Amino acid sequence: MHTAVLQNHGYDVLTATSGQEGLERVRAEMPDLIILDLMMEKHDAGFSFSKTVKTDPLFRKIPILMVTSVAEATGFRFSLEEDGYWMKTDDFLDKPVMPEVLLERVDKLLRKRE
Repeated sequence: MHTAVLQNHGYDVLTATSGQEGLERVRAEMPDLIILDLMMEKHDAGFSFSKTVKTDPLFRKIPILMVTSVAEATGFRFSLEEDGYWMKTDDFLDKPVMPEVLLERVDKLLRKRE
């Protein structure tokens, strides 16, 4: 769903089905923004992925928007204010994400990067 929304609004979108594939895409393509799901191969794989990106001097300025259904499934909520120091992301959204909210956050992160 996120891919279609972004493509319909003029964004070029690359996808990856695993953390390893995602890191390979980042290294090869140097994207302007990463939208990342917290739960990939493992429940916390998104945290590992974002930490790897944010600790690499070549990639650390790429904004990361993490989305997850953890709150919906468990009731546990993350926030950048309380958890940002260890999350290593630039923004965070709980699923389900409304298309207009996704577009607003993507635009905000891309403008901030400029």
